[in-house]
Amino acid sequence: MTITAFLPEHIPAAAGLLAAQFQNFHRRFPILPARMNEAAITKNFLEALLQKNDTNGVAYLHNGKLAGYIIGSYSDNVFFGPHVWVPLGGAVLAPELPLDLLAGLYTQAGRKWIEDGILNHYLVSPALPEWLSLFQLLSFGQEQAYAVSSLAEELPDTPLPTGILIRKAEKQDEQALHDNAHWIAQHLNGAPVWEPVPQEHLDNIRPGYAELATDESAETWLAFDGNKMVAVVAIYTEDIGAEHLWGTPTAAHFAAAATHPDYRARGIGRALFSHAINISRTAGFECMFTDWRTTNLEASRYWPTFGFQPFAYRLIRRINPRYAPFDPA
Repeated sequence: MTITAFLPEHIPAAAGLLAAQFQNFHRRFPILPARMNEAAITKNFLEALLQKNDTNGVAYLHNGKLAGYIIGSYSDNVFFGPHVWVPLGGAVLAPELPLDLLAGLYTQAGRKWIEDGILNHYLVSPALPEWLSLFQLLSFGQEQAYAVSSLAEELPDTPLPTGILIRKAEKQDEQALHDNAHWIAQHLNGAPVWEPVPQEHLDNIRPGYAELATDESAETWLAFDGNKMVAVVAIYTEDIGAEHLWGTPTAAHFAAAATHPDYRARGIGRALFSHAINISRTAGFECMFTDWRTTNLEASRYWPTFGFQPFAYRLIRRINPRYAPFDPA
C-alpha cells in the first residue's frame, strides 16, 4: 500500500475510477443525470478541482496503479470559518477494494490539513449506508442533504387559502423580496438547527433576493395576502460547468423556498411550490435538485413529500480547537 500526494499526472486514471464509481452510484440513484458516468466529464471535474488554490490530497497506489484518492480545497467563509471542502467525487476508491481503506486516505490527507491549521473538515458523501457508516466512525456528523426529484409526473394542484393569490415576480416586488430575505435564516436560527445569522450574511443575500424580481434566468413565483408578500419560490437551471457534475440544461434547482413565519402550515408554500414545479416541467426540465439542513426537521419531513430523494450528504468533522501535537519534552 503506497500513499502519495495527488498530482496532475494522476488525473486520467482518477477520472476513470470516478466514472466507474458514479456508474455504480447511478444504479442506486437513476434520477441523476447520466453525464456523471462519463470519463471526459469526470476528467474536467478533477482538472478544475486541482486548479483551485490550496487544493491538495492523497493518492492510493495498489500494485503500481491508482486505486483511490481524497482531494480537498481550503476556503473560508462566515459560516464554516477556515475549512477544507471535499466535494462529491473528491473521495474515491476502486470498487474491488474494501471501503475502509478510505479511512487510511483520510488519515493521511488530514495530517496535512491539521498541519496547515485547518480544523473544520467538510466532505460530501454519497447517500449510501456503507459510506455514511465509515465516516461516522471517523467522527463525521451529518449536516446537509442534497436531493433530487423526477419531474416526469405533474403534481396535483393544491387549493390556496381564501384571500391568497399567486403570481410571477415583477420589478415592483424588489423591495419586498429585499426586506424579507431573512425568512430562511430566521427559521434556521431556531431549534434544533441553531444557525447563527451574521449581519454580513444578511447584507450579502438581500441584494440577490431583490434581483429575483427581474432575473430572467430565474423562475420566481410569489404568494400574496392582499398587498403583502407571504411566500416565495425561486427556481434556476442547475449550475453547468466543469465543477458541476450533474448540471444539464434539463436539470432545475430551486434555490429558495420560504414562507412568512405567520403564514406557515396553511398550505400556501405547498400550493406555490407545486405550481412552480409544474411550470418547470412544462418548460422541459426533467429533474430538480435542492438541499436542506438535516437538523431542519420540518424540511427533512417536507421535501420528500414532493419526491425529493437525498443522494448525498454534507458531513462535517470539527477538530477540537485546543488540539496541538503532543510534545513530550
